[in-house]
Amino acid sequence: MQRRRLAKIISAIVFFTLLWIIFAPGYGLYFLHKKKKYLAELQAEQQILIENNKKLAGDVERLQHDQAYLEKIAREEHGMLKENEMVFDFSGKKKEK
Repeated sequence: MQRRRLAKIISAIVFFTLLWIIFAPGYGLYFLHKKKKYLAELQAEQQILIENNKKLAGDVERLQHDQAYLEKIAREEHGMLKENEMVFDFSGKKKEK
């Protein structure tokens, strides 16, 4: 009878210890798994940002040194014109007032 009771107590202690190892807030295996998943997401996002940064650095370099590229961007994206130049819009869209 004593051994059975002792075995139940030891089993309960082992069970709760395993639960603590798995689910301990801030230290458990579940917490570790969530943090590793979050780290992988951040690393993927970092890689995307590094690639975008390289592209933007290339664009800045071209804007600083390539006059034709600068003119192309100014015309296409900002609607700028050369001196004495006019734009005729034949698209048929009416402007709202």
